[in-house]
Amino acid sequence: MREITIRVPDFTLRNMALFALLLGGAGFIWYYEGRTVEPEHVHEESESGPGETVVLTAEALRNADIKTLEVERRPLKEWLEATGVVEADLNQVARVRSLGRGIVRRVLVRPGDRVEAGRVLFEYDNIELGELLGEYKAFLSQRGKLEARVRLTEQAVERARSLVAAQALAQKELELRIAEQREAQAELEAHAENLNAVAGKLRRFGMSPDRLLSRSPETSNISSVRAPQSGVILEFQIAPGEVLAADQEVMTIANLERVWVIASVYERDLGRVKTGQTAEISFVSFPGRTFSGRISQVAQRLDPETRTAKVRVEVENHGQQLKLEMFGAVRLPTQDPRIVPAIPETALQQVDGKDAVFVQTKPQEFQRREVELGHKTDGWVEVTSGLNRGERVVTQGSFYLKSTLLKETLQEDHH
Repeated sequence: MREITIRVPDFTLRNMALFALLLGGAGFIWYYEGRTVEPEHVHEESESGPGETVVLTAEALRNADIKTLEVERRPLKEWLEATGVVEADLNQVARVRSLGRGIVRRVLVRPGDRVEAGRVLFEYDNIELGELLGEYKAFLSQRGKLEARVRLTEQAVERARSLVAAQALAQKELELRIAEQREAQAELEAHAENLNAVAGKLRRFGMSPDRLLSRSPETSNISSVRAPQSGVILEFQIAPGEVLAADQEVMTIANLERVWVIASVYERDLGRVKTGQTAEISFVSFPGRTFSGRISQVAQRLDPETRTAKVRVEVENHGQQLKLEMFGAVRLPTQDPRIVPAIPETALQQVDGKDAVFVQTKPQEFQRREVELGHKTDGWVEVTSGLNRGERVVTQGSFYLKSTLLKETLQEDHH
């Protein structure tokens, strides 16, 4: 028989024995610090390994307040995780435009200002308004003449009727007077329609025709543009002295009390998401806090490069804490829960960097068991391997068992 002597002072007897088992094979005798270890006498580890079981006294069991739960299959909602970005709710965005051509005189707000509906945003010298005012006043002046003509033709008709009745005027002359009266009336009605059309354009500029004549010539061309809704001023493209074109967009006002979080979901997962479901979003700016939102739309078109579709989540933004362009982690629920073996997350412990639980094998005996995990949701976690149905897992007091196990392991290595 061949003999090999190895002197390694920092090896424990147990580790040396394992080393002998791995390398010895048949026909070798090992010496450790003067002691002989033969391969056939090395203890082979059980499935859980030596030191993997914790045995408690009755008193320790009471003090640890250990609680267990039987492993069973339960419905577990699955969540898809995606990255989302905060955007304004387009239904709550107003784009402010100039109503006509003109020159900006005063700007009363700045980007980022919060404004209430109806507040004056800016004033400008409205060239088109000036032209309309001149046209309106001309129509007003002409209307008086037309109304006077109608009255005269009506009086002429009445006199002609009297003369015809007295046989002092031919019937043909009466008919001519009636034709003139109808012509004057038609001209007045056409003029009134034109006047109303100009008045309508003036109202579009926020000017009441009833007060036109009372306004001074210096201010009559100035238009004030007011906020169509309450919100925050975002885009801003205006300055005093700037020449405006008709219908030019100058600023954007967004109500941010509700925002959209747009998540990108891969093509393979789209069939598991539907509108109306509740999603959860977390942000690095608010650690430990979750915002809830409703899935309002799943896009009908994929991004050809990333093969993802946009999923829109509507989120109430009380106090406007969420800022535009913020990134968040979006958790989207799938349509149907899966029935899987699951345990509470409180049962999990990290031992040697691996997920583990403690299984009660006897009333006072608990075995450490490494497990592989699946999805986590609502305080429960799927167990894909490592546990059998019907086994009892420690859900309270597992940290005490972990500490006891580590203490025993350290003591064993020390000896």
